Amino acid sequence: MASLATIASVAAIGAAVVGTGVSLYGSSVAADNARKAGEAERQTQYMLAQQEEAAGTEALASSQRDARERKLEGELIMSRQQAVAAASGGGAGADAPTIVRLMTETAKRSQYGQDSVIYTGEATRSKYNASAAARRMSGENSFLGGIQGAQGAYLSGIGSLAAGVGKVGGLIRDF
Repeated sequence: MASLATIASVAAIGAAVVGTGVSLYGSSVAADNARKAGEAERQTQYMLAQQEEAAGTEALASSQRDARERKLEGELIMSRQQAVAAASGGGAGADAPTIVRLMTETAKRSQYGQDSVIYTGEATRSKYNASAAARRMSGENSFLGGIQGAQGAYLSGIGSLAAGVGKVGGLIRDF
C-alpha cells in the first residue's frame, strides 16, 4: 500500500494540474468576454451613429421644406403687391418703378430667408454627421480595447499554464 506521503504528493500533483486547467479555462472565458464586449460596444456606437446621421438628414430635409414655404410666401406677397398696385391705378408693370422696387426688395428678403433656413439645416446635419463619426471612432476604439483585453487574458492564461507546469514538474521531481 502506498504511503501517506506518496498519496499526498499525487494529490498535490493532481490539484496543481486541475488548478492550472481551471485557470487556463478562466483566462479563455475572460478573453472571449473581453472580445465580445468590445464588439458589442462597437455595434452600439455604429447604430447610434446611423441614428444621428438620419436625424441630420431629417434636419436638412425639414429646412428644405421650410425654404420652399418661404419661397412660396415671398411669391404670394409679391403677387399681392402687384395686385394692390394694379388696383390702385398707379400701374403694376415693369414700367412702374415703385412696384418694381418693392417686389425686388421682397424677392431679396424671401431669398435671404430661404438661404438662412437651408444654412441652418446644413449646419445641423454637419453637427450630427461629426457626432456620428466620433461615435464610430469610439466604437472602433472599444473594439480594439476588447481585442487587447482578450490578448491580455490569453497571455495571463499562458503564464498561469507555465507556472502550473513548473509547479507540477517540481512536485513530480520531489515525488
